[in-house]
Amino acid sequence: MLLHQRRRREHRPSPGEPPGSLSPTPYAHPTSLRLLAYDTDRVVEHQSHDVAEIEKGARGLAKVWIDVEGLRDVDTIRALGQRYSLHPLSLEDIVQVVQRPKVDIYEGYLFIVLRLPRLDKGLVTEQLAIVLGDDFVLTFGERPGECFDAVRRRLGHGRMRSRGVDYLAYALIDALIDSYFPILERYGERIDGLEEEVVERSTDGLVSQIHGLRRAVMELRRAVWPLREVLNTLTREGTPYVEPETRVFLRDCSDHVAQLLDMIEIDREVTATLLDLHLSSLSARMNEIMKVLTIIATIFIPLGFFAGLYGMNFNPDVSPYNMPELNWRYGYPYALLVMAAVAFGMLAYFWAKGWIGGSWRRRRARRASRPRRRERRARTRASAP
Repeated sequence: MLLHQRRRREHRPSPGEPPGSLSPTPYAHPTSLRLLAYDTDRVVEHQSHDVAEIEKGARGLAKVWIDVEGLRDVDTIRALGQRYSLHPLSLEDIVQVVQRPKVDIYEGYLFIVLRLPRLDKGLVTEQLAIVLGDDFVLTFGERPGECFDAVRRRLGHGRMRSRGVDYLAYALIDALIDSYFPILERYGERIDGLEEEVVERSTDGLVSQIHGLRRAVMELRRAVWPLREVLNTLTREGTPYVEPETRVFLRDCSDHVAQLLDMIEIDREVTATLLDLHLSSLSARMNEIMKVLTIIATIFIPLGFFAGLYGMNFNPDVSPYNMPELNWRYGYPYALLVMAAVAFGMLAYFWAKGWIGGSWRRRRARRASRPRRRERRARTRASAP
């Protein structure tokens, strides 16, 4: 998470740099090209580092998908851009992986930028650029991944080959959106566990965990929120290179994005209140400690009175009113018994008033309500549109 924030700050274009400049980021992965050329009858898959070899593999096939993994080799990216007449600004946005999700309409193609989530020592959202033309789809990812393996399998033995390349672009977008759900579920489980831990036993280390979860949820929100605008553009009548039949499927992606945003908002609200709950729990624990100390001091007030009274030692031989209890055979045990009775009587009174034993009762009530809380959160997530 922190790594992603540093990358976004440190690797923007230099001020005054001319438009269309291609300068790869220092952490860019090596570039490899992966071709899937297909028609209704067959699919050809080829992997290489040379654009010319990739073009040879696509001969005789009507539809082409070139997946570029890694953005270090700007010469290869520039050559691919020349082959498919990509605008220099598009190439710059491909290499500078700090773009916000968006759709740009150019002459000859649509340029789509999305954010792909990964869990790598924390949450990282990487840029994915999709170029959609009449008969080709180009994808540019920061590094190799398994997000689109299911789409490749569907091309091998599915009905996708009979549809246009816009349907392939939809399948890629749908796979990317679906990759958010497992990550959100994992963070939801961590938030639930952290919520119970905050209620049960608040420690100083919980503050950093709450802060990290809150930053991760906010990063997910920044990546998902612009997807609404992207899908609204793609499903709009008159958007080029997207057939009306494909817009129906893209509207289903819009529903998934709405569900993601509902889940993110739920988690964001919970994480926003966890810190307040943590501070309230610490304050409640301090109040419990102060209450125990106050009760102990209150119990010892009458006991101290008895001890001070009988410690005056007025001589009973001088006057019958001077502490006759000093001559009692069982005066000392009687005094101890009275003080014990007073202490236990006060404890019983405090218990009856609910001034002590409240934390035990609250813990018991929380354990009883824990399954109900989990069930309520599950119903809330399931009922999201």
